[in-house]
Amino acid sequence: MVVKIDFKSISVEEERLKISANDKICDIDICDVIGCHLSEEPAGFLSALFGSSPYLVVRYISKGKNYKWTAETLQVAGSKEECEALQNKINGILGQDNLRPRRLGIFINPVGGGGNSLNVYKNVVHPLFKAANIICDVNVSERPKHMIDLINCFDTASVDGLVILGGDGSLLEVLNCLLTRAQKEADLDYDQATCKLKPLEVPIGIIPTGTGNGTARGLYGNMDVVTAVLHIIRGLFCLAGRTNYNNIQAVYSGGKMVSFSGVVIACGLFTDIMYETDRQRWLKRARYLVIPLYMLLFKRPRLFKVKLSIFSGKSTSKTTDNDDSTEAQDLGEVTSVMSLYGDFFNNATDSKMDFVKLSRESRKTDVFTLLAFKETGRLEFISSFLLFLSYTRSLFQKDVIAPYTVTGYKVKILSGDKNLPQDAHVARMNNLLDVDGEMIDLVDGEYEVWNHIRMVKFYTSH
Repeated sequence: MVVKIDFKSISVEEERLKISANDKICDIDICDVIGCHLSEEPAGFLSALFGSSPYLVVRYISKGKNYKWTAETLQVAGSKEECEALQNKINGILGQDNLRPRRLGIFINPVGGGGNSLNVYKNVVHPLFKAANIICDVNVSERPKHMIDLINCFDTASVDGLVILGGDGSLLEVLNCLLTRAQKEADLDYDQATCKLKPLEVPIGIIPTGTGNGTARGLYGNMDVVTAVLHIIRGLFCLAGRTNYNNIQAVYSGGKMVSFSGVVIACGLFTDIMYETDRQRWLKRARYLVIPLYMLLFKRPRLFKVKLSIFSGKSTSKTTDNDDSTEAQDLGEVTSVMSLYGDFFNNATDSKMDFVKLSRESRKTDVFTLLAFKETGRLEFISSFLLFLSYTRSLFQKDVIAPYTVTGYKVKILSGDKNLPQDAHVARMNNLLDVDGEMIDLVDGEYEVWNHIRMVKFYTSH
């Protein structure tokens, strides 16, 4: 939307643009201004006779429902001197905002999601960053795992922040590289779960163009590209009493830290689904719908026994299995064990989950949610699975699901389904873990997960 006003209808007062037009007065916070530049009316017959009329173009953020933000345009007509004076005043204030990025490292996964990340960058992301006077150093991955090489060779000190165009998998590759590098540089024994890890210094923005975009949904409240870009432009601004540092879970197996996680960690059915989905690439994007439906409707979920040790949210001690905060659980046979990045259990309501509120509240605590899925009939399981679309309170009230609020937990897969042949494939699946959509190899079917608080600083104003 473009709104045209006269120079006399706008003023800058206490870091706000005050606009009066059509007997209406509205304010725009300076922090919501994307940028401004001088322009002129397009050439034509009248402008050739009398000269073109200058005006100032002000781009700003408009905040709508469901956390969706849009970029709007204000055209201020006036003399060249008037427009230049207003431009200098606005840019002067924006230039003093140290929370805004001036230069960003851009990392693009061109094949993730719908395979349109490059077009999204060219047609949506770059024009908005250009309007905000942000310089971009663009890096495009050319093959699987190439993102890792790009990050390892990139000097993060040369930019104010990093931006990933992709999904949770691309973000995980970046986080694993940067967080591991930070621990090595600090000479920390990060393979030990009791080690207090060093937070990442460089801020990160995620623009949701991947298949799984759970991180973006938690940061911005939706998976809208423009909304994500505008949060990044606004920088590290957040209201008093809030933080934009997210907690991160670390996964350990065989005495080593094998991966970080910012979304979900699962063994069992969810790993089976991701494994089969990745194998059936000939289905292209349709596999993300076809494979889960096929496995839910026509395949019997694989059952296995686990030894589950839970470290409750009442204590952050991680010393021994005999610690008072540890609870050993005998769940019998289960179909899946899954943990989620935030405190889903205590933030669930009768309404659809507000992921912005969830993320905001989860940053304040050291706990996260663990779920164990027990053996049940197919219809009951499908009913519980569908509740994951909303994460309402009723999900955690299902008898088939055992929810826990934890600071950490340990899993030992004891055996596979006694009714299924224990072939090499079953043994293989018992040693695979789904971490944010990526397959991680386990040692002897054992792993543990611990929460590390305020580890990654994201560009979000929520």
